[in-house]
Amino acid sequence: MRSKLRSLAAIGAGLTLIAALAGCSSSPDTADPASSDDASSSDTGTFASGDESTLVFATLPDHEGAEQDAQPIADWIAEITGKEVKFFEATDYTAVVQGLAAGQIDIAQISAFTYYQAQAAGADIEPIGAQITKEGADPGYYSVALKNPASSATSLADFADQPVCFVNPTSTSGRAIPVSQLLEAGMTVSEANTVYGEEHDLTAAKIAEGVDCQVGFAQDVDADPLIASGALEEIDRFLVPAAPIVLQAGLPQDVKDQLFDAIADSTQSSLTDAGIELNEFLTENWFGFGAVDDAYYDTIRTVCEQIADQVEACQA
Repeated sequence: MRSKLRSLAAIGAGLTLIAALAGCSSSPDTADPASSDDASSSDTGTFASGDESTLVFATLPDHEGAEQDAQPIADWIAEITGKEVKFFEATDYTAVVQGLAAGQIDIAQISAFTYYQAQAAGADIEPIGAQITKEGADPGYYSVALKNPASSATSLADFADQPVCFVNPTSTSGRAIPVSQLLEAGMTVSEANTVYGEEHDLTAAKIAEGVDCQVGFAQDVDADPLIASGALEEIDRFLVPAAPIVLQAGLPQDVKDQLFDAIADSTQSSLTDAGIELNEFLTENWFGFGAVDDAYYDTIRTVCEQIADQVEACQA
């Protein structure tokens, strides 16, 4: 199967959008930043929690047990900064986007697309690093085009006129990149033929089940085990800018320096050397964070320009 990163430079990058996203869900442990009295401030920065001894950390609810799987990262942040780390409770991606935009979250592990969305919604955030999944690899992962073994599809063009399973409307590898690739293949993506699995593992399982859809997309970490088992077959895969870990630009500079120094260009041993025990999820799916800057995500801005009329969250 081919591995590729589509060149979209001709479309142009650096798009600035303001996304009208709703549905914010906030943690009872986090303060409402709408009031100036709710966030703890100093001469050098502001904390979302309302307490300079506490940092609010978010991870995307993209699979069952996401917070539990991210717990070692939260523990590492606590070790780095000497502060208590509390999880921001989110039921969907939009809650994390709006939490970042509203200043309710200090640090977050998100996707490339939610990074774009959060900035478009007004978040002043900076990437500390981007996820590396294997030793020796560069930041990045894959959106995999999949089919049920019973399907006769052999290319993306064969996805036309049948239900296609995507992850959710704001997923990078489960919606934005797939729609871009389907458009390149000459397809019209219809909401009438769109099925959402909501999480990558559930979406891959839906395709394997073959009832709601027999073709679709999921990220490699959830697709590859089912491909190996024969429950799914791969049509193609597309390289996606790696998921970033980000922080609020308004945090105190000393806290930002601590996080950048420790997390950018880190590896699994960075956690274990700090006394943090890795869980099975991190051991299998995460090797470290490679240093990146904001320009690394220009690909997502370009893709969003291409698919703005197909994906509501990309519309200005």
